Amino acid sequence: MRIRPLADLAYRDMRVLLQEEADHWQDELLWDFKEVSGAVATSLDRGDLVGRVADDGLRPVGYAFYLRETGRAVVGSVYASEGHRGTGLEEKLVEDLLSEAMGAEDPRGVTFDRIECQTLFSTAPSVTRCFQRNGFKGRPRHYMVLDLARPVVVPPAGVDVRLRHLRREDLDAVASVVHESHLGSVDAALNLTYATPVHCRAFVDTLVLRAGCGRFDPDSSLVAESADGIVGAVLGSRLSRDNGHICQVSVRRDMQRAGLGSTLVLRALDSFRRQGLRWASLSVTVDNERAHRLYRQLGFSLRKEFAAWAWARPPLRVEVPW
Repeated sequence: MRIRPLADLAYRDMRVLLQEEADHWQDELLWDFKEVSGAVATSLDRGDLVGRVADDGLRPVGYAFYLRETGRAVVGSVYASEGHRGTGLEEKLVEDLLSEAMGAEDPRGVTFDRIECQTLFSTAPSVTRCFQRNGFKGRPRHYMVLDLARPVVVPPAGVDVRLRHLRREDLDAVASVVHESHLGSVDAALNLTYATPVHCRAFVDTLVLRAGCGRFDPDSSLVAESADGIVGAVLGSRLSRDNGHICQVSVRRDMQRAGLGSTLVLRALDSFRRQGLRWASLSVTVDNERAHRLYRQLGFSLRKEFAAWAWARPPLRVEVPW
């Protein structure tokens, strides 16, 4: 088995593996991965993708890569072909990738202060050991799925709150609610996305304007509005023809514990069902006990357990609340 830089290959070399990967995530996660594979293909042909690929002498059979963002690297897919999974290949790919990203400079002379990974798109749970050995902090997460066959009963939002569809001019206010609701949370510690208002605004823009987690679905994306502005939001997308995804649900802290979060989720689920979708999906950190309990009560079941991991270059540290 030979492992070499992903930049040595073009899309034509990876086409079969990428198609196989797309089929795998469709089956496992009900996620149409073709757009992601297309973005990977474009980056390959530009020589932009930093990663490792394994070949068995005949063709590529596994790969892993990371994306460069300002100040951090985000590990993406860690994928191995059927027949090569669980053989230690994924761990070797991740170890090589982390060694490079944690070094003084990556191949383009970039130094990362932080590295993050969510292992949802990994074919080997054992890569957990790689992150642990390299000093990453992490927490388990659940990818959960709901069968939309049954009708959804949506309770009222409350006397002083009205729900309406998201508008483009709401994005600043929604990002503010997302940031405020994550202050001091495990998610904010492990994912820079939630760490600052600027990062939250970029995250919301990515979901709504750039199809960052499936194709944005305006019908299931709502805000909760009171006399003093937006106090909650749910952002939905389409991961495939029959799977609607709840990308984000947040409620301002002074409005929590009153059922508004569950009402937003139920409205989104009702929208998915009315659109004829069969499934709804979401991801949640297991330590977020209230949210995890709510989703179980609504009928969501575990589809895949994965983890969020983060590392910071000393003297910086990842401080995860207990």
